[in-house]
Amino acid sequence: MEIIYKIMKILSDIGPAGLIPILLFIIGLVTTRNKLILLKNSVYIYLGLLSFSLLLSFYINFFNPIINTILSVTNKKFQVIDAGWMVSQKVNLYNPTVIQFALIIIALNIFMLFLRLTRTINIDLWNLWIFLFSGLLVYEITGIKWLGILFSCVIATITFVMADIYAPYIGSYYGLKGVSNPQPQTVVWAPVSDFVNFILNKIPFIKRIHIFYEEIQYKLGVAGEPLIIGFILGFIIGAITRYRNFPLSFWPSFGYSCLSGIYLSIITILMPRSVTLIYKGLIPIITDIRIFINSKITKREIYVGLNSIIVAGNASVIGLSTVMIPLTVYIASILPGNKVLPGADLVIIPLILVWAIGPSRGDIFRSFISALIIIPLVLLITTDMSGFITDFLTKKEALQIAEGYNSASSLGMGSNLIYWILTQIIKPILKLFS
Repeated sequence: MEIIYKIMKILSDIGPAGLIPILLFIIGLVTTRNKLILLKNSVYIYLGLLSFSLLLSFYINFFNPIINTILSVTNKKFQVIDAGWMVSQKVNLYNPTVIQFALIIIALNIFMLFLRLTRTINIDLWNLWIFLFSGLLVYEITGIKWLGILFSCVIATITFVMADIYAPYIGSYYGLKGVSNPQPQTVVWAPVSDFVNFILNKIPFIKRIHIFYEEIQYKLGVAGEPLIIGFILGFIIGAITRYRNFPLSFWPSFGYSCLSGIYLSIITILMPRSVTLIYKGLIPIITDIRIFINSKITKREIYVGLNSIIVAGNASVIGLSTVMIPLTVYIASILPGNKVLPGADLVIIPLILVWAIGPSRGDIFRSFISALIIIPLVLLITTDMSGFITDFLTKKEALQIAEGYNSASSLGMGSNLIYWILTQIIKPILKLFS
């Protein structure tokens, strides 16, 4: 058991940027003949994920000034703080129960594969956090272990099936055939986007509206390049940030907006480069895995389950995220019933928007409509889950909530739609133990 503890600790310390290429390399030792090429491709994936993770951090930090500007003009008092990944860090890896939950979820995936209930092999072990946290939260509140295990297994089962259903979008639009996304906090929003597209296709005139980034780029020519688009969007965001100062100090504010545009244009240029590096290593390894499985194990199409971060650098995703991240904070400031201030977990927004873009096949108009529906739902669910998450955090230890807030939640961990629906079903039972 001590060995398992150490392995879990190592996996959590490595993080997704290192864990994905390591696991793919280990699998590739069996499925790939040329080990040197396998090593080279694994390094490509690691460098691509590492650089993209760093760029994503810079990208999210870019929005801090405009977020502060939005918050400065709102009178809303937020009661729930977005604690981000601090929530997942409260899961004690040295607890035998955590190990038991993790092994059960992995066994469930294997069991479902053998029974042909799923096509997804989940190697995204980092995101076992979501399944673990969901079950452990129920277990900590109720003290009933089997109920926590049942919660984790139900969420995992639904997630694997949904990952199968929407894997073709990753192949057809994002260009990664044979890959699925078994993340309950992201892929669960794909049906919402599908439903939006279904409704829009029934509305006269609206159903004819299609706006694709690639078409805009083609028609605008040089003006449609990521460098120019990034600069324009960055300039607009910088101008909105300094809108009060423009009449009084035009040139300093204009200079700030230009620097803001340059900053964002650099990020929008480099992010797709990182994705290209990921794809350069990932596609050959995935192809080898699929060929090996089809020749040695089964003729069924099998999907390799990975984190949605591998496609979050798509130009359409970044473009929509640039609009939606500040808009998320604005929506939070005016949305009735919302009590959470988005902050530490804003990085989840591009990962969610992967599934606003995919089912719309890159249609910016339809993706934007989907995002306008998904984001308020994320905020309201995160708010509603704050009670359970705060109970979990404060029950584990005497957690001090930040000054001005009375509870904590997380856009990433607390907006799991499947989990929220399940908790609504047994909410009376959970309240007996809270």
